[in-house]
Amino acid sequence: MSSSSSSSAAASAPPISPTQQADNPSSSRLHKAKINLEYLALGSQASVVPASLTTRSALTTARYAIKYIIRRLIRYAKYAAVGAAVAAIGGGLLGTIGSGLAFFAAPGIGVGMGLGVLTAIFKFGWRHRGNHLRGGIWEGWSNMKARAQAGHDGATDEALDAANKEEERRKDENKKTRNDVWMRV
Repeated sequence: MSSSSSSSAAASAPPISPTQQADNPSSSRLHKAKINLEYLALGSQASVVPASLTTRSALTTARYAIKYIIRRLIRYAKYAAVGAAVAAIGGGLLGTIGSGLAFFAAPGIGVGMGLGVLTAIFKFGWRHRGNHLRGGIWEGWSNMKARAQAGHDGATDEALDAANKEEERRKDENKKTRNDVWMRV
């Protein structure tokens, strides 16, 4: 009976190298756990492999996932170490060179007043901008929302927009041709 069950298990499992042994399916849980951990750590180089194909494939997948995560963690640790080194060197250089320049670069009362005036001019200009600045990309998006809410099909709207743009291009071209005096002669 054991020879028929081992032959069916051997037929479904991938070939095992001559140096490896298949685990005994009737062994204890502790023994199976040791075999599984060894297979997880060493992979196909383990001396004894788990008897179940499902267990081997799950352990192989877990092994690849763990290796991937460890490689990512090492990569990010290297990035962090390089960043810390650059920050330390840069901070040291700025502290050495910049200490004398900081007196001149620090904003005083005049610089604060200038920034306040520029901010006020910008805010006034933004609030009182003309209608030609109010539309732009936002207007196109609101038309798109209105078309979608009205239940229009996107493909037909695209075709209509393309036809309208082509018509506008032809009108502009005709206008340029009419304006060009030399073309009339």
